Amino acid sequence: MPDLKVDVLASGAVCLGTEVVCDGFSAERPYRVQTHIHDDHMGNFNRSKGSQNIILSPETYDLLVAEHNADLSYRDNLHCIGRGDEYVLNSGSKLSLIPSGHMLGSCQVLLEQPDGLRIGYSGDFSWPIDDVIKVDVLVIDSTYGSPRSIRRYTQAEAERCLLEVVCQRLRYGPVHVSAYRGTVERVLQVLDGRIEVPILASDRLIKEVEVYQTYGFATGVLKPLDSDVGQAAMKEHSYIRLYSKGDGFGNEQINGTSVTCSAYMVDPGHPLMIRSDRSYRVALSNHADFRETLAYVEGTGAKKVITDNTRNHGMELALAINNSLQGVHAEPSTNLYEPEWN
Repeated sequence: MPDLKVDVLASGAVCLGTEVVCDGFSAERPYRVQTHIHDDHMGNFNRSKGSQNIILSPETYDLLVAEHNADLSYRDNLHCIGRGDEYVLNSGSKLSLIPSGHMLGSCQVLLEQPDGLRIGYSGDFSWPIDDVIKVDVLVIDSTYGSPRSIRRYTQAEAERCLLEVVCQRLRYGPVHVSAYRGTVERVLQVLDGRIEVPILASDRLIKEVEVYQTYGFATGVLKPLDSDVGQAAMKEHSYIRLYSKGDGFGNEQINGTSVTCSAYMVDPGHPLMIRSDRSYRVALSNHADFRETLAYVEGTGAKKVITDNTRNHGMELALAINNSLQGVHAEPSTNLYEPEWN
């Protein structure tokens, strides 16, 4: 197979051939695909705004506009393509975005070249998902690419643990719940209609949740911290406070119980970690684990796989794919340095 320039650069930018880069900047590639809005995938986005065509889902576009409220809605180099649509590049190659289940707007990327070769990037993805891209060459996320990253519980069990902990700890005062973007909206769905105290959030998070609601997510109602309801609830010490990007606890001691929603450092055999009677971690995750990642690779039909070695476990995942999936050749990304400011 000829050199396709399918790789992941040291910056984390994912290169799909000579024209397209995903979730990062490459000076020699005229098209950037933004798979979702998590900060670790937004590298050099402002640089891309000035020199590349940016292709993204309508949901990701709306989340970015809600967050930045700047010049995005006035730019003509941002191109939204929905599920089932194609964006044709100058070369005649066709780009498609297929939902990945990671968060609102997140997508897998499929690039079909004029000669029929299909190149793909998983982006961050959950499992199972409705529609797996079918490709010849694949770049795969390696976040949970280690054989040690196998969960022996379901996400339904994790959600039940979250609800139980929150309901129990509300008897003793307020509960402060922090989660990544996308996961925090899952928290709100889990709690919706099952608790009887106000759920408070920052104006930024409320705007983000409103985008989710626009796309049909039944996420319940958030109250602003400075609203009459919010102020009264804080005085009575009877509320839930949600935290996400930019909403850190701060350095002061919080009043009540803290719950962090993340699978990081949680026992793979059980979704609940009890740090103390006032501090918990619940393993809500929108990432596929190791076995699910292998199932995803197999589902794509790819014969050549590049594992993202700029994050976690790229080398382990490549080895596991080669040992587990017949007829598939995997190798870790080179992590080459490419000047970003040409």
